[in-house]
Amino acid sequence: MPGGASSSGAGVLPATFPGRDLEELGRRAAAHEQTRVLAYPLVSRGERFPFAAPAAQAFLLGSPTDDGEHAAALMQGVALVERLCFEQLHRLGAPTGGELSLTGGATRNHAWCQLRADALGRPVRLPEQSGSAFGMAILAAACSADEPVADVARRMSRTRALIEPRHFMRAHLDEQYERLVGELRRRGWLDG
Repeated sequence: MPGGASSSGAGVLPATFPGRDLEELGRRAAAHEQTRVLAYPLVSRGERFPFAAPAAQAFLLGSPTDDGEHAAALMQGVALVERLCFEQLHRLGAPTGGELSLTGGATRNHAWCQLRADALGRPVRLPEQSGSAFGMAILAAACSADEPVADVARRMSRTRALIEPRHFMRAHLDEQYERLVGELRRRGWLDG
């Protein structure tokens, strides 16, 4: 399945907190995992997916009490945008079930991965090798062996952790998701 190229993502933390220790910031954010501050965490102006809005800008609704809560709101925002992406793919008819693996630098932050599983309401798999270079190696192996990419990926990758969603977070994240969708509609960036 082709990836949805959202302008939201993990890069929002170093962009918002340049030069900061992101691990420490992540630990501080964990104390605010049920924050009511709502963030739409764009890394740059304009959105491409899950909706097209060239004028879209990042926003924050509410006032964080400290940098930890601000980081928590951004992390939650990324997880909620990810949920919106999956729902948009589903609406378009793309298959969204099956095993879900998280990759990239954000997988080093276990609390953030947990939040993503919670927001998606499904288990997420963390592979031992989560960098883009390993993904390219899988693609190269699939092409040279003329095998389906999914089969080669299963054979080549190993699971570091499987994170199950926590049910007690569901009501909070559902409410925040509805607030986010409502605000995106109010701004005219997201249709029906």
